[in-house]
Amino acid sequence: MLHQSAIWIAFAAYLLFLLVVAGYEHIKEKNRSARGFLTAGGSIPWPLLVMTYLASLMSTWVFFAGPGGYYRGGLGYWVSELSYIVLFPVVAHFTMNKVWLLNHARGYTTPADFYDDRFKSPLLRVILSLIFLVSSFPYIASVLVSIGQAAGVATGGAMDYRAVICIVGIVIILYVMIGGMKSVATTDTIQGLLFISLLWVIAAACLLIGFGGSLSRAVSSIWENTNAWFSYPGPDGWVPYGSRLGYPLSCAIGWTIMLPHVFVRSGYSGKDLRTQRKLMVLTPVLQAFVWTGTMVIGLVGIALLPGLAQGDTELIIPYMINNVIQNINPQLAVFLMLAFFIGASAVGISTADSFLLVSSSIVYEDIIHHTLGIELSEKKKMLVIRITIAVIGGISVLLALRPPQLIYTLIMFAIAIVMPLFPILVFAIYWKRATKQAAIVSAVLGTALVLATYFVWDIGGTWYGAIGMLGSTVSMVAVSLLTKPDEAASREFYQALEQTADEFYETENIASGDRHCESASATD
Repeated sequence: MLHQSAIWIAFAAYLLFLLVVAGYEHIKEKNRSARGFLTAGGSIPWPLLVMTYLASLMSTWVFFAGPGGYYRGGLGYWVSELSYIVLFPVVAHFTMNKVWLLNHARGYTTPADFYDDRFKSPLLRVILSLIFLVSSFPYIASVLVSIGQAAGVATGGAMDYRAVICIVGIVIILYVMIGGMKSVATTDTIQGLLFISLLWVIAAACLLIGFGGSLSRAVSSIWENTNAWFSYPGPDGWVPYGSRLGYPLSCAIGWTIMLPHVFVRSGYSGKDLRTQRKLMVLTPVLQAFVWTGTMVIGLVGIALLPGLAQGDTELIIPYMINNVIQNINPQLAVFLMLAFFIGASAVGISTADSFLLVSSSIVYEDIIHHTLGIELSEKKKMLVIRITIAVIGGISVLLALRPPQLIYTLIMFAIAIVMPLFPILVFAIYWKRATKQAAIVSAVLGTALVLATYFVWDIGGTWYGAIGMLGSTVSMVAVSLLTKPDEAASREFYQALEQTADEFYETENIASGDRHCESASATD
């Protein structure tokens, strides 16, 4: 479809843009601290925070696994997607807004910092750091795989997959090493707006060419030929009863809250409480907008090209471009294929950079600094962090060179593995009786159960991390009741939570009262 030179020119310009932004941030804040480099020190305003959160969240799902999932899972899969979205404001209000208040007072850097501040357990920090790292590698690898596949498909197999993987990996590593969190937030905002726009352009064009722009015609075609698409368990029968619980739960908890890069964004990076609330309200709206566009692509795909093999469904966008649009409007097909490649690259890079940043902070802060007790100057910290970014990125590149068949598998495993940590988070905030022994047992048992569902019982693709999260919840309660809480160790934690809550809510009440007085004065 596209010539190699077109892909390389477009890609070189895009990657150069990323490096320029990173270089600008590096020059502007040359002497920033390691914490500022990794989390922006809680200074990101709400427009950037909302978009960097959304862009880092979406990943390769949007152009690969998402349309493929809707193709195979049917309309019920879309309903499952939307069902968890309404949970996000509730979950964020009762958990991540509390984490943000504590971070304002305590200055966290890694996800494990929060847990360690509450339970004062070096062993728990090590366990959590390993779990969060395990979730990082599959995600970064899935990004590289998707970009490599997109380049190959867009050029009809002319692009060398390994060359693309290596070049993209190197550029992403350099970009994150130079720029840090602020450059990532800036570019994620631009990339988010770009991939959302391109997604809907592709959806509208496929619907227009395939069915004259009529959604009802596409629906009628599916109803006549593949009407199982409208019911559980979908045309491929892969949304059984267990998935009706496991999948929405994994998205509402593992995907939007507990993955380390979104944990840091939703809990540590926001400028103020107003920013947190904007994140809480706007993110679900934007997620629903993205998922609906992705669903429309899957719907049009199965209407036009039913019966594709499971692995091929993740390439439904280029399949439609090559087999339908190319025959009707070759010029449009070229534009859409380029849009597919750029969109997949944008959404992928915006996730990979986020994971690289947070995983490097985990290695340095949790393992090198806190576990091994190595103290370094700010200059040496930054050097070690940048080296760590390079090492983690290199390992992810190696993993991407020989990936599993489905990108979906990589992503869902990463989500599932962090789900058992959510009950520990909730009990840490709301139950003073919770103990560090319980937190350790819950983290280990929950993770072991998730691994068992995937590698022993073979039900991980149905329940995801739900069984592990249930085990974590039960063990958290049981072990806490059997062990003695260390009230002295958690006293500062709860005092900080109460003080910051009083400070910010009182400030908001005063501001609200001032606005009311001004309004009354104007009326008088």
